[in-house]
Amino acid sequence: MRSGCAAHGFQEAARIKCGGMVYRINRALATAGLGCVLLVSAACRHKAASGSVPAAAPAASAQLASMKPDQVNTAGWDKAWTNLVNDVEQTFTPSLTRLVGVEVELVVGNAGPAKDQVTLTVLDATGQTIAVMTESVQAADCEQVMFVIPKGGVEVTPGQTYRLKLSGGTTFGWKYVVGGYEKGEATFNGKPLLREARSTFLFRTFGPR
Repeated sequence: MRSGCAAHGFQEAARIKCGGMVYRINRALATAGLGCVLLVSAACRHKAASGSVPAAAPAASAQLASMKPDQVNTAGWDKAWTNLVNDVEQTFTPSLTRLVGVEVELVVGNAGPAKDQVTLTVLDATGQTIAVMTESVQAADCEQVMFVIPKGGVEVTPGQTYRLKLSGGTTFGWKYVVGGYEKGEATFNGKPLLREARSTFLFRTFGPR
C-alpha cells in the first residue's frame, strides 16, 4: 500500500512536523529492507560492512566532521512520501571512490510509536549488499536521519550505479519529489515509483574529506 501526495493519486502525507535537523549516528548494522531497483553497471564486490555497537558521541562527531557530501537530491519537497513496508529504493551514481555515510529525509506517515527501527541497505549493480545499517529513529526528530558506515565506509566505483534500499515499520515515510536528482530514480516494488513521471527520494551520500 502506498502513501503519498493526493496529486499523484495517493493519500496525502500526514502534515506532522518532525523536529529540526538531527543526525543520528549509529554504527549498528543489521539486515535490510527496500529500495529502488534500477539494475546498473558493475561495482566492486565487497563483504558487506556490518556491526552492532553504537558510536560513542566524540567518535561519531569526529566521523561526521570528516565527511563531505557527494550525491545530493536538492529538489524541494512538496508533501509526497511513500511507506517503508514495501520495496522502496533509490539509485545513485557516486563521484567519489568511498561511501562513508547516507542521509535520508523521512516524515511521520502514521502516528503511533515514539520511535521505530529503520534499516538502510546499500547494494551494487548486481544486487550484492555492500553495507547495512539500522537506526532507532525518534518520531519527534525524523526529518534528516544519518546512517554512518563503520570502519571508514566501503569502496565504490565512480560512474557506476548503486542502490539505496530503505525499510522499516509503518511509522515513517520516505519523502520523494517529481523529477529531482538526475543520476538515479526511485522505484517501488521494482517498478518506477510513479507511472506518469520520473521521481526521486530525498537523500544525500557522503564520502571522506
